[in-house]
Amino acid sequence: MSQGKQNHTGHLFTVEILIEEATNGLAMEKLLHLLNAQTVKDYQILKGIELGKLIELNTTKKESTPPSYTGKKAVTSPPPATPAPTMTSTAPSGAADHIITQLEGFKANNTLIRLTVIKGQGIKLNLPCRILNYDSSNQNVAVYHVDEKKVYSFKLNEIDDYVAF
Repeated sequence: MSQGKQNHTGHLFTVEILIEEATNGLAMEKLLHLLNAQTVKDYQILKGIELGKLIELNTTKKESTPPSYTGKKAVTSPPPATPAPTMTSTAPSGAADHIITQLEGFKANNTLIRLTVIKGQGIKLNLPCRILNYDSSNQNVAVYHVDEKKVYSFKLNEIDDYVAF
């Protein structure tokens, strides 16, 4: 009988998880914290991510009524100077295109925005920045952090919220 290394094999499970929290972003943060345990080797979130819903809601209201404010965040979108690039994504095309159009508009007008990003293990970043570039092939957004004077790159799906100043 040998006490050597045991042969471990991976097992794949399909589950639906309900997490109660005040916002989708906070629930996603808790879920990511749970999934980034050492026993979970890999995961894929297929649905439940509600990125940009507040932005979409505020901009559709803005078209028919005066600018609205939700809490302390106001969303404004300047008209884009260039057409938005096409995007291949699992997100609904209209919402993703709208977000990309807004980001391209912020880039063209050199607009200062506050970007909220959720990185791996639920790390939440909140940074004042300007959009430098959007790479549609990799879905990367390059931003210039105005306080730290550094350039950062984020995946489009890591962006939780943004507010224009």
